[in-house]
Amino acid sequence: MKRGIWIFICFFPIISFGQTTVKGKIVDKKGEAIPFANVYLKDIFDGGSTDEEGNFSFTTDASGEQVLVASSLGFQTLELPIDLNNLVSEGYNLRLKPGGNELAEVVVSAGAFEASDEKKGTILKPLDIVTNPAASGDLYGALATLPGVTPVNDETGIFVRGGEASETKTIIDGSLVDKPFFGDVPDVPARGRFNPFLFKGTLFSTGGYSAEYGQALSSVLILNTQDLPQQDSWSINTSMAGFGGGLTKVWKDRTAFLANVGYTNLSALFAIVPQNRNWVKPPTGVGGALGFRHLTEKGGLFKSYLQFQNGRIALNFAPNGSQSPDSEFQNKNRNFFWNNSYRGSLGKKWGLFTAAAISYDDNNDQLGENSFGEKEWIGQGRITLSREMGKVFTRIGSEVQLKQGDYFFNEYSSALESPLAAFYAESDIKIGKKMAGRIGIRGEYAGILEAFNIMPRLSLTYKTGGFSMVSLAYGQFFQTPGVDFLRQTTDLTFEKATHYILNYQWQTDQQIFRIEAYLKDYDNLIKNGIDRSLNNEGFGFSKGIDVFWRDQKTIPNLTYWISYSFIDAQRLYQDFPIQTSPTFVSRHTMSMIANYRITPRLRLGGAYTYASGRPYLNPNNPDFLGDRTIDYHNLNISSSYLTSLWGNFTVIYLSLKNPFAIKQVFGYRYSDDGSFREPITPTTNWSFFAGMSVSIRK
Repeated sequence: MKRGIWIFICFFPIISFGQTTVKGKIVDKKGEAIPFANVYLKDIFDGGSTDEEGNFSFTTDASGEQVLVASSLGFQTLELPIDLNNLVSEGYNLRLKPGGNELAEVVVSAGAFEASDEKKGTILKPLDIVTNPAASGDLYGALATLPGVTPVNDETGIFVRGGEASETKTIIDGSLVDKPFFGDVPDVPARGRFNPFLFKGTLFSTGGYSAEYGQALSSVLILNTQDLPQQDSWSINTSMAGFGGGLTKVWKDRTAFLANVGYTNLSALFAIVPQNRNWVKPPTGVGGALGFRHLTEKGGLFKSYLQFQNGRIALNFAPNGSQSPDSEFQNKNRNFFWNNSYRGSLGKKWGLFTAAAISYDDNNDQLGENSFGEKEWIGQGRITLSREMGKVFTRIGSEVQLKQGDYFFNEYSSALESPLAAFYAESDIKIGKKMAGRIGIRGEYAGILEAFNIMPRLSLTYKTGGFSMVSLAYGQFFQTPGVDFLRQTTDLTFEKATHYILNYQWQTDQQIFRIEAYLKDYDNLIKNGIDRSLNNEGFGFSKGIDVFWRDQKTIPNLTYWISYSFIDAQRLYQDFPIQTSPTFVSRHTMSMIANYRITPRLRLGGAYTYASGRPYLNPNNPDFLGDRTIDYHNLNISSSYLTSLWGNFTVIYLSLKNPFAIKQVFGYRYSDDGSFREPITPTTNWSFFAGMSVSIRK
């Protein structure tokens, strides 16, 4: 522990670099000032906001060629290449073009947390997700600090408002990511596969999401990748987990090629930080990505993104909590995801979006002498047409998915095909200056179930004041049962959830308060019958209140937010003998996140999370799931130092996880006779992580 603290104290060199002041003014096409617009250096994030006269001024330690980004609600984002070594002395006069498809005065916000640089009214920025001290660079770790999400640190996935991890789906550029996490290992939660810097916008629904998306009872995470880069660059990075690099090549400001590769090996980190697992082979892997962007002469943008990964992990653990000799568990995983999308126009009045993707996941596990795993393919396509007609913006479209899986356990094998077809129609309607609504409908046909459903979606927002609004949302959501159930029988139907949401939000340029109450009714959940056959007789509910407060105003250079969730969730499903709260639900959850800019070069962040105890199964207690774990407390500290190496922008970063080694217990494993138990704990009681990234612009 002392060694980790010493590294933290001595990590940042004290080097002095000259600062550069970037200044200018942001106006609209008529030359009128745009107040409170966002302006910053891309990838560096030094910047600020314009004043009431549209003027901006900020300092930076960066040098050389950079990209200046300006954005504001209702306008298209502008990216301007500049040379910090040869600035325009009178400042930069940036003119923003009007943006289309914006209900500028009222937006529907119930059940959604949006991070975007293109919309001023969003709750978070992409930078808030990337720099979240609790996340350690993991997108899903950052989302876990938002209200409505329960920290479940012994399972992989994100658990939203009493829903299982399988009830939340990830969408990248319109395509479903079937396996967004690395290979699953018992009691070891996996990280997300995707680099947060890949995305320019994030929409995380905690309920009541758009009719464009389905097959998710609780939530969808909608991610939009970066558009066309502005200039050539390459980067290298190294950390205690491995090393990697990337490059970007741009031709004639219309076409770009992107590539990166990385190698991961946690052996060195595990050798320094004491582990609570008996690792045979710490996580290792190689991966890479290729990207292509092309901007057509008519303004259409084609994107292609391919990512591949190959990883391995092995450890010993005592099965079922017994005191028998340890058994070795091995996991080998190969994953491939390729997405292509196009956004442009169809004629003069219609917008067009198309997407096609294919993904493959090969997962092999071995426990002792038993081998098991699966190979799963999914191919999909989507087309959406959109049109703005006065105060109505309408989207219509359809999608198809074909999933095929091959599964094995020792010498036994099985195969499963699951086709899905869907259509959707949705309209955003502006009703005067103070009200906006969204009405939609979605229909799905699942071939494996030979069943069809219709899902209505409705939301309404009323602007109650200059900075406040009230929103209502209602929707029905269906999901095909999981593969583990369908491999036993296909004589099932869709699982169902109905959402009711009431939201109040007060928001200024630098402060946000949000409170949301919800009720989620579950029906047709999978249940084990008396004869152990599966049926759809399960049911349940989830109800609660989420609170969110964000402040960038009170203390200079400090951005912080606080989230709190209360939830009451119960289910009678699967093998539950009674209706009760599942093991992945904490009644109370609170997160506090803070980022402080000590100097223009040095930033410090902190994150604290609390969750009340979760139910666990004690075979010695006649009350099913009648016991609770101890309350969960977790503290994370992070710091980043912006400097220059060989004239190139460099970030040095370090994080401390649970530095005071606060005891954390996620449940217990019992022996078969119930006489012995061992706690399920984190992989480490405390940890630290350090790394460096160098960006070189040509």
